[in-house]
Amino acid sequence: MRYVEGDDAARPPYLVESAENALRILLWLRNSPRLRVTEVSDRLGVARSTAHRLLSTLTYLGFLRHDPIKRVYLPGEVLVEIALASTDHQELRRASMPHIERLANAQGWTVHLSVLEGTDIRFIDGCESPRPVRVSVRIGSRSPAHSTSSGKVLLAALPPHHLATLYPEDPPKVTEHTIADLGELEQQLEEVRRLGYATNLGENEVGLHAASVPIHHDGRIVAAIAAAHPTMVEAPSDFSEIVDQLRATAATIEGQLERQADDGARR
Repeated sequence: MRYVEGDDAARPPYLVESAENALRILLWLRNSPRLRVTEVSDRLGVARSTAHRLLSTLTYLGFLRHDPIKRVYLPGEVLVEIALASTDHQELRRASMPHIERLANAQGWTVHLSVLEGTDIRFIDGCESPRPVRVSVRIGSRSPAHSTSSGKVLLAALPPHHLATLYPEDPPKVTEHTIADLGELEQQLEEVRRLGYATNLGENEVGLHAASVPIHHDGRIVAAIAAAHPTMVEAPSDFSEIVDQLRATAATIEGQLERQADDGARR
């Protein structure tokens, strides 16, 4: 029986109260991406010291992370990993991560693996650049597809009528550089199909540029791999070098996916 807040009739008779309170905190993150000690104390009906201990325990175990500046608690890496493990992307992540890490460390760019979810992309895995000034990984988060290099790669793989269904109106502006006209977006996606890669020049976040290529499996594009760099670090005059590295990495991942599929078929 699924937990519904306020439904005491469905409450099992042998709940462990401390465990119940900790799990309720995690459930609240579905609707509120950040929690404060006072809020948790009030909603649980416990002292602030008790709420603080619960939050500290969840933070220690990686389910939450604490922002000491804003004094809020946010979803932690473990929570994101559990969520991603429950999706159908485990094989893709397993095939990709060793090669993503190798690329990030060799080239000094932050590398992300993304899939399309409606008009957004979701970052399902990634590895940060080893450089002091770098783009942070955003595993589990979403961004508008039309303003990201990975999103453009994935949108370019869709049939034209599907794109019109996704965007009955012009896509929204994210920054001053974002394409916010459907006709212009369609033209750029045609260019992406021709070139086989996409770029993002401050379109999703001012001060960040990125390039992305597709990952194919079973005759279709299943994901995109992108490399991102802050523009304060030598913005390239062209993306040819990193695109070549992304293509090589994507080809390696595609080979690994094939091997994993063959291994699974033999079991």
